[in-house]
Amino acid sequence: MTRHSKNNTANPIFTYHERRKVKDFNTLKQRLGRDSMRKCEQCWLCLSTAIKPVCTPLGYVYCKECILNNLSKQMEDYKQRLQEWEAQCVALERQKHDRDERKSEDRKRKLISESVYGISGVKTPKKENGVSDNTKNRDVSVPDSNFWVSGASAAEKSDDSAAGANLPSKPKSGMKCPITGHHLKLKDLVDMKPDTSDASSDAGSDRIWICSVSQKPISHHQAYLDRKTGKVLLKRYVTVSTSGEETQFISLIPAGTGFSAHNNVSAKKYRPALL
Repeated sequence: MTRHSKNNTANPIFTYHERRKVKDFNTLKQRLGRDSMRKCEQCWLCLSTAIKPVCTPLGYVYCKECILNNLSKQMEDYKQRLQEWEAQCVALERQKHDRDERKSEDRKRKLISESVYGISGVKTPKKENGVSDNTKNRDVSVPDSNFWVSGASAAEKSDDSAAGANLPSKPKSGMKCPITGHHLKLKDLVDMKPDTSDASSDAGSDRIWICSVSQKPISHHQAYLDRKTGKVLLKRYVTVSTSGEETQFISLIPAGTGFSAHNNVSAKKYRPALL
């Protein structure tokens, strides 16, 4: 019987060690090393050395083929959403038309029944079996004012008809940056022509980008892209205007390192907590 006390489920509470061993609950945290960081010459989509690199106005580098495929996929999704929206609009218009036809038929039927057969000309007595019309109307109007009954009130009926007439919102057009979500156009992409060096210390990299002025590797340093020439320069060789006008240079997103002072080096995955 003493063997049961050594099982993980024998204690009335979960210990810290037991909580760490649970794989399906609680937030996961992982310390990322230098190998997990993106390099400055790598594409943000395929995470490989960018082929025919292009840059967005916010400094994100993509392969030209990767970003064009992504933008074309966004356009296809938008066309599909637009077709679904048009189909919903047609269905709602058809429902509205059918509802209007039913109302028109009801009005015609009521008009015929009251005018042709002369029912409207017959005067009904005010009292019938000792019950006045006011009492009968009051009894009939009681269920209509009961908001607990589904569809009993006239306001709810009018709201239902108004809700059926309202069309869904039209999907927004335009392409977005896959990383930031900001609006992006093809004309906003800037072609890059960085100087490269084949002599790289990293085994997984064929070439690295170097500064066009100093011929030094860019690595994790802050760099700028010249819009006119497509060259990449280190920050020390660039003079950026502080005015609100569009400058000639684009600030590139620097590469990551294994140091927490430079960038975030921890990753989290939020999952349900184990009580």
